[in-house]
Amino acid sequence: MVKVSEHATSVKKQLNKLLACPDCDLLLERKTLAEGERASCPRCNSTLEERKKDSANRTLAVAVAGLVSFIPAITQPLLGLQAAGLTNQASLVECIASIFNSNLYLVSILVTLFCIVIPVSRLLIVCYLMVLVSRNQPSALGIRLYRYFHEWEEWGMLEVFMLGMVVALYKILGLASAIYGVGLIFFAFLLLSATLVTQFLDEQYVWEKLSGQR
Repeated sequence: MVKVSEHATSVKKQLNKLLACPDCDLLLERKTLAEGERASCPRCNSTLEERKKDSANRTLAVAVAGLVSFIPAITQPLLGLQAAGLTNQASLVECIASIFNSNLYLVSILVTLFCIVIPVSRLLIVCYLMVLVSRNQPSALGIRLYRYFHEWEEWGMLEVFMLGMVVALYKILGLASAIYGVGLIFFAFLLLSATLVTQFLDEQYVWEKLSGQR
């Protein structure tokens, strides 16, 4: 039984040293990369791995910036309309409340989930993960949260909400004058932060740190 366990451990270590090209499936030996280096497939030249520069600090910085922008982004007026001497402005929270008061309960819950709960949860998760990575602290909880971070990526709908506002604004500009609220600026910062988090995050490096491989 001990020999089987030792053999399985040895095989696992050998597999961890191998890397398969995501495009052509060429099996290669994994190399340790320095910051800023990128490994390419010798057969199809696709990117195998990339060690991003100062990934943890940059990712943490944009995630914190997103969290700072979050409260004004959802509580301050986003857009408003002015017509016939009347003005009306609404924030994201007020939009959700209006949808709820119109008896569209499921829609209000979905908007809250996709535009508020999931985006802020992903930012909080990535902040926690970057602290663990900076401390070089392996964590089973961190690995589980890392999986959630990736699984929830497709459910964050900030860009869809922004696109909906642009389309609605385009359709009504001929009927009324648009008023751009301060919340729109913070919402744009929030959307930008959520996008940059994905760009700055070094996924393989974080995984290795959390699993104790580094």
